[in-house]
Amino acid sequence: MRKTGERAEGEGGFPSAEKRHRLAGQSMTQVSVFPEKPMKKLISLLALAAFAVVSPAADTKPVETTFQRYWSSYAKKDFAKAAADVSPSDLEATKAAVLPVFLAGQGSKAKDASEVLSAFFGKTVGKARETMSAVDVFVGLNRVVAAGSPELFEVLKDAAVSIIFVRSVSDDAAEIHFQVMVRGQGDTDAESLVKKDGRWWVKIKDDPKQTADSFKELFAGK
Repeated sequence: MRKTGERAEGEGGFPSAEKRHRLAGQSMTQVSVFPEKPMKKLISLLALAAFAVVSPAADTKPVETTFQRYWSSYAKKDFAKAAADVSPSDLEATKAAVLPVFLAGQGSKAKDASEVLSAFFGKTVGKARETMSAVDVFVGLNRVVAAGSPELFEVLKDAAVSIIFVRSVSDDAAEIHFQVMVRGQGDTDAESLVKKDGRWWVKIKDDPKQTADSFKELFAGK
């Protein structure tokens, strides 16, 4: 198991509520931080290790480097820097789905709408909001995450990630499996990366349409 030395966790740039709850611990949920039984966890890790043996990536270093750089930036809340390692096509798809929802929701009187809008747009005002870049949208979404779950980034200060293995899906796709240690307990996760224009990019896990629909409901007061 290779120690990356970075602090990390999230869900491909936009952590799910479940993942944030698990990381932040008892303060956010009554369920234990990592509820899996030790034996189940051991079996899981052994299975991952065995799988790594049969299907290793030929050259994992570029994948690992991208992953480490991304999570280091994300853990420090440097979302603009983190976006530099996110798939450009995923960023554009997220912008196309999400930005119109936030623009339309500016007049919402729903609970929490004002705080969410303020976090998303930041210092961008007026017509400039209509021309936000894909990176601006990514940064805005993660400012919403940071504002709504400050405990997440407190946990990230003490969290460490260790790479278990990298699996080559194809010449232009890979999966990186890793373990996150938080307060002495561990959990495993995986990220997908794609290769384009001669380099590797982190994929955004969240479906843009589902993300957009979630905010539509929020602005509608549902």
